[in-house]
Amino acid sequence: MTAHPPGNIPRDIPKPFAGAVDAVRTLLAEGEGRAAATTVLLGLRAGDRSWSGVVSLDPGHRPAPPPDTRALVYSLTKTVSAAAVLRLVAEGLLDLDAPLARWLPEYRFAATATLAELLQHRAGLPDYGQLPAYRAAVAAGGEPWSGDEFLSHCLPDPAAELPRDGEVRYSNIGYLLVKRLLERAAGVHFADLLRHVVFEPLGLAGATVPARREDLAGLLFGRSALYGGDPVAARYHPGWVAHGVVAMTAADAAAFLHGLASTDFLPGELLGRMTAGRRVYGAMIGRPWVEPAYGLGVMIEADEDSVPYWGHTGGGPGCSTAAYHFAGAAPVTVAAITDGEDGAQAEWMAVEAGQALLA
Repeated sequence: MTAHPPGNIPRDIPKPFAGAVDAVRTLLAEGEGRAAATTVLLGLRAGDRSWSGVVSLDPGHRPAPPPDTRALVYSLTKTVSAAAVLRLVAEGLLDLDAPLARWLPEYRFAATATLAELLQHRAGLPDYGQLPAYRAAVAAGGEPWSGDEFLSHCLPDPAAELPRDGEVRYSNIGYLLVKRLLERAAGVHFADLLRHVVFEPLGLAGATVPARREDLAGLLFGRSALYGGDPVAARYHPGWVAHGVVAMTAADAAAFLHGLASTDFLPGELLGRMTAGRRVYGAMIGRPWVEPAYGLGVMIEADEDSVPYWGHTGGGPGCSTAAYHFAGAAPVTVAAITDGEDGAQAEWMAVEAGQALLA
């Protein structure tokens, strides 16, 4: 008999999904350190079958949250934003290969950089994630910077030239500009646009774009080193994610990627462009990546000796997300949302669960 780690164990798991749940349970039990998770919201898709549930170590006999608990998915929002862009491209409103100057005329780089380069982090833009001022402000628990304040910290001179060598340089600020471009092109607020062009077409009934502190009530959060023992929802503001942040269930996260790949949501040519990656260079120690690449709003495993997969990892105060679609003759999708801040742990859960589903 196989011994399972103690805690809340989902019951009545359909046979096709049992191996994936076992893989996640094992990785959850192996977590170490303050950043490790104690609970995972899990969404699985295999063809037209789906399962969602919760795997928990149940520290202190705390009851597990219900499977329909929502969480901030942090940088998976980039994939949602890219999906919205591509829907507008399909409608002829936006052009991936045209200069950005029509929508972002105030920036010198927009005269030559394209929307595709912006989505692929190849426009040479800086980031704010490691700025001491940003980290201190988030830790202080105050009100977030405005979009213009974020930009002034990263692009103090709009007329400055940016490095344009075609390399992928991950930039949250680039997706703040994607958000601004979407709102200018569509003429509606970001949250309304995502609801109309992504959430409703894909049936993501619980997906929202939190904009206030009170919008965080009831979401999954674990402890955060940033706030000590204080509840994250009492200290954090979703506006500290400059490009906007989506909240959804693990089932919705899996349905989003599965639907993006498996329906007529996008023309095949655009989905192909979205998932065609540019190689990312740099160490990925402790993470499952072999040949990491980045497409249009998606992280991609491009190793030719394994089943390719794409999606996104996200992390921030109190939770981590890893949601990936595994292509092939019988495609599967996994979304793992944890209450920990170890993004690599969430990635391994998604990858090993995906491989179990494919076996």
